[in-house]
Amino acid sequence: MSEASADSDAPPAETPRGVVATVVFVLRFVLRYATRYWVSYLFGFLALAATNWAVVRIPTLVGEILNELEAAGSEGLARSEAAADLAVELMVWASALVIVRTFSRVLFFNPGRDIQYRVGVDLFSHLLSLQRPFYVRRKVGELVSVAANDTQSVRLLVGFAGLQVCNVLVAIPLHLWQLLRTDWVLTLWCVTPVLLGGIYMRWTVSRFYAMVRSSLERLARLSDRILESFAGVATIRSHGAEEAAVARFEVSNRDYLDLQLDVARLRAFAMPVLGFSGFVGTGLVLWVGGQRVLDDELLIGDLATFTALLMSLVSLLTSLAWVLTAVSRGTVALDRVQELLDRDPELPEASASHTLDASPRLELRELTFRHPGRDEPSLRGISAVVEPGQTLGIFGRTGSGKTTLIDILARIYSPPKGSVFIDGLDARHLELGPLRAGMAVVPQTPFLFSTTLRDNIRLLGEDAAVIAADDAARPESGLLAGLTRGRTDAVDGARAGQARVERAAGLDLRAPDPHLDAVIEAACMGPDLAALPEGLDTVVGERGVMLSGGQRQRTALARALYRRPRLLLLDDVLSAVDQATEVKLVAAIRGLSGQDGPDGQGQAPTTVIVSHRTSVLEHADEILVLDEGGLVERGTHAQLVGQGGVYAAAHEHQNEDQGGEAGRG
Repeated sequence: MSEASADSDAPPAETPRGVVATVVFVLRFVLRYATRYWVSYLFGFLALAATNWAVVRIPTLVGEILNELEAAGSEGLARSEAAADLAVELMVWASALVIVRTFSRVLFFNPGRDIQYRVGVDLFSHLLSLQRPFYVRRKVGELVSVAANDTQSVRLLVGFAGLQVCNVLVAIPLHLWQLLRTDWVLTLWCVTPVLLGGIYMRWTVSRFYAMVRSSLERLARLSDRILESFAGVATIRSHGAEEAAVARFEVSNRDYLDLQLDVARLRAFAMPVLGFSGFVGTGLVLWVGGQRVLDDELLIGDLATFTALLMSLVSLLTSLAWVLTAVSRGTVALDRVQELLDRDPELPEASASHTLDASPRLELRELTFRHPGRDEPSLRGISAVVEPGQTLGIFGRTGSGKTTLIDILARIYSPPKGSVFIDGLDARHLELGPLRAGMAVVPQTPFLFSTTLRDNIRLLGEDAAVIAADDAARPESGLLAGLTRGRTDAVDGARAGQARVERAAGLDLRAPDPHLDAVIEAACMGPDLAALPEGLDTVVGERGVMLSGGQRQRTALARALYRRPRLLLLDDVLSAVDQATEVKLVAAIRGLSGQDGPDGQGQAPTTVIVSHRTSVLEHADEILVLDEGGLVERGTHAQLVGQGGVYAAAHEHQNEDQGGEAGRG
């Protein structure tokens, strides 16, 4: 008897990382994502080198001009003409500086934005591959914070911070070289206080890193608090708990604010310290250099050049406080992103690919499953065989393991080895893509996107490949942009996204679709469409808030039927519909088990349907009755009613309730 288990999905504890390890960590990321942009970065670096050469050359020209003008007073017009030529050269260098500085930023920043997009797509794709236990242990707000905020910090790391780090590596040697060329004695006087400022920055780096990591973690908690409050806004209002919700939000917000202020104070203190060390160096230069000018040991132009270069160097060092923030935040963000990307999906290695070209044979062999972190198994020793095209009913009270069984069949949880077989193949080792392509699952609480009813039903219909390709090629277009934009104009955004898909793919998503009409009729949605303001083109709102519970369930059922599934898994999909609608839906589902399959030809889908209503299950080929994860009864509806057990008692009780309601009517 096999049992399933999983390791903890909690984030790993933070481990200190040294400077060398941090550099290696960032370089690994660069090799993975940034190498394709090496041409852009190469020319950006060359433009950056030219920028710094111009920055160093301009003060030198200013000094030479001053020296020429000073000499012109005694040597006449020739010196003045030389100064004019130098002034023209100065203007040329100044113009070139504007151009190469602009190019350096464009060539560094544009790849950063593309890398942010690619990291975001990879992260989102990887998160979708992770199993449910991961989401049980990780809060949605944290994942949203990483996907939205941390990817932006990664962009700053490979864009702005990368530019500034390269700038420092090029600028400091150039400045020191020119300072030494001008006067090595003054260089020694000015560099000493600047080095003291650098020592202070080394102490600041470790504090910045720790504070930035804590800041991002608090931002994740704040995001989770916001999402949780908005998701439960109806509950908060109905219980009059607005003040308590605001108080909890205020606590999280205050924690985040306090740490942000600490970061700001540390950075604000770092900038004056660096500036002060630079100004001390400048003061020493003017004092010592002025004495040397008076002693005719140094030209006034050389002193001006030296002072200008030193001020440029001080400005560069002062900006290191901002660079430090970007590097620290980017490194921490990259660490958090990489931790999620490195998370193992914990799926068994697929050894076979099986496409559901026909309704499959489903077999359960002594299925025992334990949820991660629980001592008692949720399912114990479940065995059953469902032949192609047959229907298996699952009955049981709340907590008996019905939904867990559906989740295992849908591969939301991986089944234990040798416990679930599809067409004679161990489902644990089948590739998920081909398997799920022929499968449709309708959960008890369906999820609807904030788009039109038509798009919710056709989510994975005939045009899905075209839509997905368009969205992948143009990240700001398509249905996904309308679904995830999250703005006040979400309705217009969804329609605009649909229009862009139609234009890009040459499709008319509102064209007549007989299959769509058929599944709408099967899901008993005709009267609902007549009541909606724009029928199928009505935007249903966030999570389908504009629809009733029964309408949402029937929309999810229509979505499943639209896929023409070979394996249909229904988890209490009729729990929120009235009795009259239930009768029609049961007839429609039963019709799938007739002679024609979902495509109008061949066999009907193999169906597993969960329900607490016996009237929904009475036409199933076999019914399993579960209690506390174990199988307590099995048989057809007639057999179970005749046994007088749990199922029969529930059937009698439900018939009495229906009879009473009919009598009162």
